Order: sequence, then C-alpha cells, then structure tokens
Amino acid sequence: MKKAYLTIDLEEWYHLDYLKDYEVDKHKAKTVPEIFTFLDMLDDLGIKATFFVVGEIAEEYADIIREIRDRGHEIGCHGLDHDLLYNKTDEEFRDQIIKAKNILDRIVGEDTVKGYRASCFTMNRSKLNLLKECGYEYDSSYISFAEHPLYEDLDLSGYVKKEDLIYQNDDFLEFEVPTYQIGKYNIPISGGGYLRLFPYPVIKQLIKNHFKKQSSFVFYLHPFELTDIPLPLSSNIPRKDKFRATVGRKGNLKKLNKLLRFLKNEGVNFKPLGAEL
Repeated sequence: MKKAYLTIDLEEWYHLDYLKDYEVDKHKAKTVPEIFTFLDMLDDLGIKATFFVVGEIAEEYADIIREIRDRGHEIGCHGLDHDLLYNKTDEEFRDQIIKAKNILDRIVGEDTVKGYRASCFTMNRSKLNLLKECGYEYDSSYISFAEHPLYEDLDLSGYVKKEDLIYQNDDFLEFEVPTYQIGKYNIPISGGGYLRLFPYPVIKQLIKNHFKKQSSFVFYLHPFELTDIPLPLSSNIPRKDKFRATVGRKGNLKKLNKLLRFLKNEGVNFKPLGAEL
C-alpha cells in the first residue's frame, strides 16, 4: 500500500531562518490565521495531517490549534522557539522540549503530543536520545541532504528500517523526509521552497518516480506557503532572501490541492505520522 504523510510546521513567516538577521515587523502580517482555507481543503479531501507547533506562538493561536485538533488532525511539537538545535546545549534542549510539550498538552489535552520536528531539520543524535528520554514517541527531522548548509547529518546507528522512510529504535520511530536523486545530488521534493518552485507537472512526475521505488512519502509545509497575503519584507532584505520567501506562494494552495487529489486517485493512503505508533 502506498502511504503519504502530510505535515505542517505551524510557525509564522518571520521564523524563516534566512530572515532572522533582518529587522521585520512581526505584527504587520500573520499567516497562521489564514490556515482555515487549507483546513477546509483537507476536510474536503478527507485527509488528516500532522501539525508541528512552535511553542512560543501556541498560546497566541490556542483557539486555532484546538480547531485543528477538533478537525481530527494530530498536534506535534516544533520546539519552544525556532532557533537551530546546534545553537542549544543538550540541557537547554531538554528543558525546552519539556516546556513546549507541557504548553501544547495544556492546550489540546493531557499527554496528547507524541511527535517532534526540529527547526530546519537540525536534529543530532544526542538530542534525539533526549527526545526519547523525555517521553516523545517519534521524530521527523531526518533528511538526507548534506548539500544544505543548515541540515544536520543525523546518526541513526542502532535504528532498524521498519519500512520506507520509517526507522525504529525500541518503540521510538524516526520519519525521514524524502529526497530525489538527480545526478550526484539528493534534492528535497516534498516541501518548502522546493515544492513551491517546481511547476506542477514536474513535481507530479518526481513524486510518481519516487513511488516507483518507495511506498511512503512525507510532505512538509508552512502556513505562509498556504496563503498569498503580502509579507512585510523590508527593503534591507536582499533580493535572494525575498525570492526564497515569496517564490511560488501565489497559486501554491491550488497546486497542492491538485497534487493531493492526484495522489488520492492513485490509491495513496494519507494518515498522520502518529498513526504509525
């Protein structure tokens, strides 16, 4: 059976790492409240997804998070903040993942949060071990894309491959975000700017090619990519970073809808990551 997991990192546009060095007006535009059109689309498609929430914005969007839960989606943790994990000590990380889980559990229900995703996939082995020790049951921070300057090369020694894109150590699971090999490089094809950049026929073909070799697929999205409301990007932000933040936003939700419908028609079964526990 072909399976796909639709995951959303519930963060704001200003959490983007390549915007952190610039002064931005965080209050001028909010993209998380625009998520309802996307949620309605998922209802229409009958798809349940996993939403990894940044803890520092959870109280602000508590009603939205509960609405997401009430629609049958899974709530996971995307850290207390969106800082890169290799800028945190293991002790800081432990304190923050406990605090973030407590915040989210308080919003959505006692001991609800089971999964975690690191900001910019910057997970390493010592912090992965801490996740397991602190009561999380799975992580989705593994991506085989060494060419990217941010992504961490995660050591999964001791894990066994349970099935395509899923690795297991005791009762703890690690989900891999897929890449597609073009020449000697692995290229992410399942989310972020890559999904926005590729035209629909290209991304459709790449995913079809992926499913010829593997039975599972993981999408990753962000609220700012699911709406085309203007972002208040100041003039001091270089053109390259503005391009990275804005390319393909217009029409991306329509493209995603078309892609998800195609996959469902192909018999792909969508489920939240936590359904594998």
